[in-house]
Amino acid sequence: MQDLTHTTAHLQEYGARPKTPRNLLCLGSLSINNYQAYIMYRICVLALFAFASCSPTNNDQPKVEQKSVATQPTKKATDDLTKHGIADHPNNVLGGLKVGDLAPDIELEDERGNLVSLDKSLKDGPVILVFYRADWCSICRKHLAEFEDKINEIKASGIASVIAISPQKQQYSLALHKKNNYTFPILFDESHQTMKDYKVFFHVTDKYNEYITEEKGDPIEFRNGNKEPVMPVPATYLIGQDKRIKYVHYDPNYRVRANIDEALKSIRL
Repeated sequence: MQDLTHTTAHLQEYGARPKTPRNLLCLGSLSINNYQAYIMYRICVLALFAFASCSPTNNDQPKVEQKSVATQPTKKATDDLTKHGIADHPNNVLGGLKVGDLAPDIELEDERGNLVSLDKSLKDGPVILVFYRADWCSICRKHLAEFEDKINEIKASGIASVIAISPQKQQYSLALHKKNNYTFPILFDESHQTMKDYKVFFHVTDKYNEYITEEKGDPIEFRNGNKEPVMPVPATYLIGQDKRIKYVHYDPNYRVRANIDEALKSIRL
């Protein structure tokens, strides 16, 4: 009877109806072991509900800091070069030489077919080397005219000489030379090796070449005597008599040119 009373108390705790004789009869038919198993079952169920209600949701989970993963550089730099007519070509040689670099040898014919050597020119003093794109380039013509206007000052500042280099055939350089009365030579870099040595060589985009063809009447490669349109970045180098580069202006934007006064200051140093 004592066990029955104890059992009745447990049933009241879990919502059973112990006062009903039918319930008591059913309970009486249960063995003590079965009843204990029943109680353990209910306790386990309640424990599972309690655990589920306390478990953190996705929103309660602690935030794990995500580490950023380094990505490969974009092609923005290359895309910017195309704005200046520079194609993304595997054979481009760009970047320019730096101050202090040893100037590569140069031995090319000028607009009249005379052989000009950098080594021989340096014996008389420093050399200002100017790469220009073509006779149809108005900015190039203006830039060369500025050197011509300053030629006496350039010579007086250190007995320096000016040499221009272009991939254009000599007949076009000669016509430009005569028209503007230049006193410095324009060398013909037929093989493009000098442009490559000085890291100013590039292939032109199709879009820019089409523009030049429409505006000037000929594609770039026609006046260069090549099958492919190529040009130099219009860089300027001041080369000392020790063949070391003293001044550099290198900018893929062909509208930006060297400041002649800065180059002259470098000669005086």
